Amino acid sequence: MTGFSGSPVNLVDRSTVGSSARSLPSMLFSSLPYGTLLHRIFITLPMAGLLFEWLLPLHVADGANSQNVLQALSIFAVFLLLQGLFTLRGWVWLPLNAILVVWLCSQMFVEYSNPYTWFVHFVTEILPEDASELSNVWEFMALSQETRTMILLTGWGILVSAIHMLALYRRTVWLFGGATLVYLTVLESVMEKSIYMDMMRTVLYILLAQGIMLILRLKQEIVESNGKGMDDPETVQARRLSGLPLLRWSLVVLLASLMVAGIIRLGGYFIEPSSGMGLTVAEMAERLSGWGDRFHRNAEPSVPASKAVGYMSQGEDMGAPLKLSDALFFSAQSPKPVYWRGETYERYDGRKWGRELTTSMPARLSEDLSGILPYWKRPAGDKLVQSLIFEQPTPVRSLLSGGVITRVKEIRSSKDSGVPQITVDRLSETVSLEGEAVISGYTIETLYDLPEPQSLRNMTGQDPKYIKEMYLQLPEQLPDRVRNLAREITSGTTDRYEMAKAIESYLEQNYAYSLHTAVPPKRREFTDHFLFDAKKGYCVHFATAMVVLLRSEGIPARYVTGFAPGELVAGTVDQYEVAEKNAHAWVEVFFPGRGWVMFDPTPGFGIGAMSSPPAAEGSGSGWHTNWQNVRDSIIYTVVKMMILLSTIGPVMLGSFILLVPPVIVVVIYRIPVLLEGIIYLRMSRTIAVSRREGLILASAGVWDKLQRKFGALEKGQTMRQYVSSLSIEDAEFKADVEQFAQRWERAAYDDQTWSRTEKVHFLRQCIRIVKKMA
Repeated sequence: MTGFSGSPVNLVDRSTVGSSARSLPSMLFSSLPYGTLLHRIFITLPMAGLLFEWLLPLHVADGANSQNVLQALSIFAVFLLLQGLFTLRGWVWLPLNAILVVWLCSQMFVEYSNPYTWFVHFVTEILPEDASELSNVWEFMALSQETRTMILLTGWGILVSAIHMLALYRRTVWLFGGATLVYLTVLESVMEKSIYMDMMRTVLYILLAQGIMLILRLKQEIVESNGKGMDDPETVQARRLSGLPLLRWSLVVLLASLMVAGIIRLGGYFIEPSSGMGLTVAEMAERLSGWGDRFHRNAEPSVPASKAVGYMSQGEDMGAPLKLSDALFFSAQSPKPVYWRGETYERYDGRKWGRELTTSMPARLSEDLSGILPYWKRPAGDKLVQSLIFEQPTPVRSLLSGGVITRVKEIRSSKDSGVPQITVDRLSETVSLEGEAVISGYTIETLYDLPEPQSLRNMTGQDPKYIKEMYLQLPEQLPDRVRNLAREITSGTTDRYEMAKAIESYLEQNYAYSLHTAVPPKRREFTDHFLFDAKKGYCVHFATAMVVLLRSEGIPARYVTGFAPGELVAGTVDQYEVAEKNAHAWVEVFFPGRGWVMFDPTPGFGIGAMSSPPAAEGSGSGWHTNWQNVRDSIIYTVVKMMILLSTIGPVMLGSFILLVPPVIVVVIYRIPVLLEGIIYLRMSRTIAVSRREGLILASAGVWDKLQRKFGALEKGQTMRQYVSSLSIEDAEFKADVEQFAQRWERAAYDDQTWSRTEKVHFLRQCIRIVKKMA
């Protein structure tokens, strides 16, 4: 070792390292470069936790292949972290990593007998095909699954190694830890499963890793200062700290980290995490893929209405959040504004709607269907002629109509496809085209009738047996509280119409319209989750809830999808433009002797109300709604505080009142000192690499404090003379100030290079002097 002005110090005695590596205990505590093996283990453990927090939330992904990929990523991460504990050259690990990647890929594709067979097949057949395909389309998804898996493992390996080396050598984890929290926050907002505990563990890992790194950094500076032979007060104090074992300080870090994580968990107990959008991993991947395609093709960010009429895709759980499209879907001519009825559904499983197998009968174009439809005899309504023209040729299954179709007069399709065949379903009262023919428009005659409320109140009779069997079905897992709510809503009503209107009004008045919803958690019934937990939704939620509540009271009802009336074209009386955002769902209720009657429980919809979706929640619906939201938030906060006060009891409340105000006063009084500390903290990030100008800038606050406390510098007086003339009674503090003046003269007038440790000690001395004079 050298003196104060010597060259950089060698911290490790090579011979000592060589001899101590002969036994395992000595190897654990031997001074390997950038810390001992034990130090590396202490840093690696929380880093492993952070890395696995990127994988754990994805274990709910569907499919065996997804689970295999997660297992492969986990195995590879463990192997790479073990590599980082040792200091062998990269050329030793590189072939081992390549072999492991090949082995992992071969295990995921079980059709290959061994890794060598898979690798030969991959290099000779799969890789050339992928290279050719990529040169043609330049899309990542065009690559084979084997190549994409290889790229994924390689990228994951680079990420793990880079993060681990950054932690071991640069002794910082804030960047990766912050990225992990952002990643988990995004998942929390979109996934159906809460990952609040994952976020709490992440905070614990960050604090543990950074605390241990801080201890090791301090020990390194102590060793360097011992090598410099410095005898200032800070070095003496540091030598005292160096006598404390690393394990003891690590225990302190562990306890402090657990305390902070516990406080976060306590906060989550009183403020519940917000529910996410309810997406599964597969749905997230699909949406991300869709976003990429839209960015590449500049397409509209909404599902086409032809594929999701009534905001519902077949076979998928209901409730996913929506983003509506203003794109025009079709133009219509109709003498009256009407709901464009599409398909009906009767089978409900608690998560989605489906159709029973029904018998359809063929019909001919221009054939009079009035003898077939409507299935139930109704009073003579209005005969309307309606024409629809799609914005672009569209595959159609059920013809949209404003009423019950009695004749299909014309279908406009391409010459190549010919005229599609027509089928009629009497029970659903719909007309469909076989094979989902692609058409550009059609013209129909319909029977349109809006019954008077009084006539519906006077309807009597019994429901046919097959109607009750088909349209009273409910899932076995329907909670009793849904049935109890239906009974409560309809209590006091005397007929079926009043019961239906009571349920319709209850849903309109007590639940909010919102597109920002989530698919209910698995094993949760959709209607129960909407009525008692979410309490907000769009037409799918309201229509489903009304059907379920009606059926709970023994009233046959069914779920219908189609489109709201649309917007009347300016300057016309019968021309309407219907956009994709007008896709809608409503309810039809069966009345004996009259047939099916439409009800719409969604707030803001209706022929007389509006033809476009109401403003979604959070989109700015006026000062009144905003004030209600603020008021509800205040009430919610007050209730939470009351619960908290009732929990901690009067003794804790008194202690809180006695302690908190003095603490607030002290904090306010110490704000100037805290601001100075923040300034020095910002300097500390760059002081180690700054030149003499940075050191002089850091000392400016010290000279300012000294002159304020002891008087200004006299004309012609040097800094050393000024310090010697100060009347400082504390001998230790006076020695500290004199040593500071000597170091300042060296920074101001001497070109000698400062070591990093010397710069840090000088900055800490500046902070210490300022604090003593505060």
